[in-house]
Amino acid sequence: MSVNKLSALNYSFFIIVLMFLMKIAFGFYFSNLNPEFFKVKDTSSYIEPAKQVCETGKFYNENKVPETNRLPGAILHLLPAVCFDLNLNYYIVVLNSIMLLFSSYFTFKIILMLKIKINPLYVFLFFLMDPTLTRYQYNILTEIIFLFWFSFSIYLFMSGLKKKNYNLFFAGYIILTIATFIKPLVIYLPILITIFIFLFYFLQPSFRKRFNNTFLIASFVGLILHFSLTQIWVNRNYQEANVKEFSTIKNVNMYYYMTAAIVAKGENESWVKIREEFREKSKNFTKQQFADVSKLEFKKTLMKYPLESMLVGIEGAVMLFLTPGTGQYAKGLLIKKNYNIAYNLFIFFGIIWLFVFYCLATYGFFKIKKSTLILFLFIIFAYLLLVSSGPMSYSRFRIPFIPILVILMSCGIENILKKIKDKI
Repeated sequence: MSVNKLSALNYSFFIIVLMFLMKIAFGFYFSNLNPEFFKVKDTSSYIEPAKQVCETGKFYNENKVPETNRLPGAILHLLPAVCFDLNLNYYIVVLNSIMLLFSSYFTFKIILMLKIKINPLYVFLFFLMDPTLTRYQYNILTEIIFLFWFSFSIYLFMSGLKKKNYNLFFAGYIILTIATFIKPLVIYLPILITIFIFLFYFLQPSFRKRFNNTFLIASFVGLILHFSLTQIWVNRNYQEANVKEFSTIKNVNMYYYMTAAIVAKGENESWVKIREEFREKSKNFTKQQFADVSKLEFKKTLMKYPLESMLVGIEGAVMLFLTPGTGQYAKGLLIKKNYNIAYNLFIFFGIIWLFVFYCLATYGFFKIKKSTLILFLFIIFAYLLLVSSGPMSYSRFRIPFIPILVILMSCGIENILKKIKDKI
């Protein structure tokens, strides 16, 4: 390595570490300025089960009954702070900062696999400066924790494919299962990944030449392991709470949000009105009755309103990608004087940031060399889009997409820099 390249890497490393420490320092300052910002609507549903685990050794909620909405993965990450009565805001600042740093590292490693030549500084600074990631970095939620495990799993899957290493690919299933126990969003993704491997193996001779039967076995065993472990938790919920579900929050979202929104659009009614009607109708249901009804009504609604179902999904996708994620900044920073001006400036900044990001990612999409690895990423992207788009979608739901979008952005930056260099 030349002296110039080594010097550039040292400079990049210094900037990354400096930004990392500044984000932690700002987090501590922010916690003292507005500690309530860290606690949002869902925060208590993670803290209370953690308290119950510390006090009773049981995974209960604040009502002292078995917790079935939330999963144990995120709770386990909070246990050190809750059990030892640490400052939870400070703890989440440090934890999320470290996990963001590693998420950017895994993303950069994938970028190297794809032979995209870009300074790591661009990738790390995006993760450290992105306004949406920054906002949720200072919230007690699962988003950043999930991002770490999810990006780790993608890195292992991609490494396995790149190096033809079935052990790494199998490890991807293990890490993805851990991510599932943090956020049930990806519970069915292993099925899609396994189908991808089997189809390519049997339909693509070139794929068969590069991967032996052991790769298929590793993929199949990984799938079996994933559903065996998640089924253990389903059985736990059945034994403890008499409901055969991995997470009952899925049924809440399906019934009160997706189904209600589709019905509201189909009947030209207010979504809030339909949602309240559904709540009134289901208020005396047991958990299992609610789970059964939510699935049945969702299927019936899809059949009755297919066009409206598509429109709700499309609207959700638009909200997911276009909400800037900066709407709470002025309130969070306790800006009172000229609040409306500050609010609009933060929104404008968020929109401009997304515009530049998407322009670079779109350019990268057209320039990136299409391969099995890229197709693998696009399948993951399509899965996330399918399960994330709905009436409740906003900037928070964009976070799992970020590693893939940053990969495309990096390719865009690489090609723009090449053009500039060629002209010079």
